[in-house]
Amino acid sequence: MSNSLSSFLTQIGASLNSDNHCEIPGGDIEPAENMITPLTQYGFLSIDGPDTAKFLQGQTTADITKVTDQQGQPSTFCTVKGRVISNFYIAKNKRESYLLRMRKPLVEATKSVLTKYIVFSKAEQKNACEQYTAIGLYGSTAKNTITACFAASPSCRNEVISCDDTVIIQLDEEGLYFECWLPTEQLIALWPKLSHGLTLQGTRSWDLLSIRRGQAEISTETSEVFIPQMLNYHTTGAVSFTKGCYTGQEVVARMHYKGKLKRRLYRLESNDNINAGDSLFKADSEQGIGTIVSSIKRDDGNTESLAVINIKDAENVVLLAPNSSKPATLLTLDEIALTESN
Repeated sequence: MSNSLSSFLTQIGASLNSDNHCEIPGGDIEPAENMITPLTQYGFLSIDGPDTAKFLQGQTTADITKVTDQQGQPSTFCTVKGRVISNFYIAKNKRESYLLRMRKPLVEATKSVLTKYIVFSKAEQKNACEQYTAIGLYGSTAKNTITACFAASPSCRNEVISCDDTVIIQLDEEGLYFECWLPTEQLIALWPKLSHGLTLQGTRSWDLLSIRRGQAEISTETSEVFIPQMLNYHTTGAVSFTKGCYTGQEVVARMHYKGKLKRRLYRLESNDNINAGDSLFKADSEQGIGTIVSSIKRDDGNTESLAVINIKDAENVVLLAPNSSKPATLLTLDEIALTESN
């Protein structure tokens, strides 16, 4: 952890645990009506140079031509077999510079995978976890807070406003979810204005919101396990089926045009302790029917999770381990983006 981030967290009364989660002593997990969260679970990969857009277009599932000074984009990197290595949100912070926000432990792993491809481009990549910190804002007052702090705010989903190396993104259509990516050393000065009127909560509150919205995120435990469609990425704009070739494109496109998806994303509730990468089973069976993508324990001790499950088995009783006596209940997803990618 950088000295700037450490100083910032200390000042606001927060701490960082060994899993990169920001914790607030005595804080609730249940998201507040209006909240602000240091998103310390995320890190940044910076890629810049004259060939950056061309390089990313040949490696990512999204259409990078749609990423502009005013528009961001969710996307993924895949293996040649179409399995998601990491998912991320991408935005431009300078003319030839792009920031990719992903789970912090995946930054170096992703950078390593891209190294063998980027050597052929006039582009350079850098782990920027020490330079930037993401802040999440949620609620009906978040937009006004951003406007007061930066004199402007995005007005539609994926719209980006950039100023002084700061990136502000609206993540939904309603204008309730926002992220700000800031140079870490600027946070202490901006925090009083940025946090005005919002309840400070830890990263698990933000992750619980993401689970309820059906926003599946790859972690080290699930890297190279799923194809994008299993995680509903084809409904969020993270996958383009018209952009042309990229690593893993053949498998992803074949599933879209010729295949039949047999596993998809579901939301679960359970009173068992479950974690990303854990397997799911049917009653009286040791054959796995699904895998946990992400999971958060709520204040009441129960967990909410996203899991990829065999569609034909999803309505059956789902158990969290062979011969477990703790079933998981299927829940509805509060929101799944319905805008199909082009």
